Amino acid sequence: MTSFLTPATLTAILYYLQLLLLAPIYSLMSILLWRDQDREILLLRQQLLILYRQLGRKPTYGRLEKLALLLTALRLSKRRLATALLIVQPDTLIRWHREFVRRHWTFRPKHRPGRPLLTEEIQDLVVRIARQNPHWGSRRIQGEMLKLGLKVSRSTVVRLLRRHALRPPPDHRRSPTWSQFLGQYKDFIWAADFFTVTTARLRTFYVLFFMELRSRHFMLCNVTEHPQAEWVVQQLRILSLQHDRLPRFILHDRDGKFSEEFDAFARASGSKIIKLPARSPNLNAYAERWVRSAREECLDQNIVLSVRHLRYVLKQYVEYFMRRSPHQGLGQHLPDSTEESPATGRIRCRQVLGGLINDYYREAA
Repeated sequence: MTSFLTPATLTAILYYLQLLLLAPIYSLMSILLWRDQDREILLLRQQLLILYRQLGRKPTYGRLEKLALLLTALRLSKRRLATALLIVQPDTLIRWHREFVRRHWTFRPKHRPGRPLLTEEIQDLVVRIARQNPHWGSRRIQGEMLKLGLKVSRSTVVRLLRRHALRPPPDHRRSPTWSQFLGQYKDFIWAADFFTVTTARLRTFYVLFFMELRSRHFMLCNVTEHPQAEWVVQQLRILSLQHDRLPRFILHDRDGKFSEEFDAFARASGSKIIKLPARSPNLNAYAERWVRSAREECLDQNIVLSVRHLRYVLKQYVEYFMRRSPHQGLGQHLPDSTEESPATGRIRCRQVLGGLINDYYREAA
């Protein structure tokens, strides 16, 4: 009879035992050490032990060492963490966290004639934005420039970046997959969807959101650890109270969390349910595209500590997304902006989420 205790199974069992044993110990030590200085010393000692053991060659880390460094670093303030990390970079900590989450789920061209030349100030601004935001593509930079009242073509942005050896990431173009029906009636459609976020403690939270397709406006964004059918129906009730009426159509997939009670309440409120075919996320492209933006620009760059921290991060990002982020589908305009940005004035940079996102604007003259 074949044994169920394969080497992979034994490794997984040992990993979870190590997590269960180490996490409470380091949490207790962090609580007992009130000062950031004491926590910094604890983190430095752990790194020095690794260096002494592997002196003379590039250090490698075992799972216990990665877990110990990560759990200790989460308790340090930003200032202390920057000085305490000697052999490990912040990007490395984030990569380790993603590794733990995966284990948890194991699972120069010629100028065109007639086009005016850009001033040195505009060229310097394009290069500055590209260097401060290396993950932005040419279309995103073009949108930020348009938001500042400066019209710059995408090809000009690409040419400037190549001249300064700043190669932008490729623009991910997707062929249109919406049916003509959705294209005609998107003014009356809300899209609903879920996505998950795993915290530093490997707790999984579910984020439910409703988005109006025409304006990209968020009607609701809420978080729970237990997305039961009754909770989902309650969120729809809240929406019906906040607005005079629900939209004509509500679009969602065949996730079991959207129960028959959910559809029945929506129909009773005057809405028609558009239930997508199985395994067809491209038919809910607006919602899926926002989830991708939220992960790439915000959630994948953070280690979420708790549900309170997750709600704060989502609130800040949704506010930026609706008020200050240019949208290609809206002609590079802002969803909730009713006034035009001034064309003159000093250009300033506002930091969102501690500098994770840079928002550029002009000061009023």
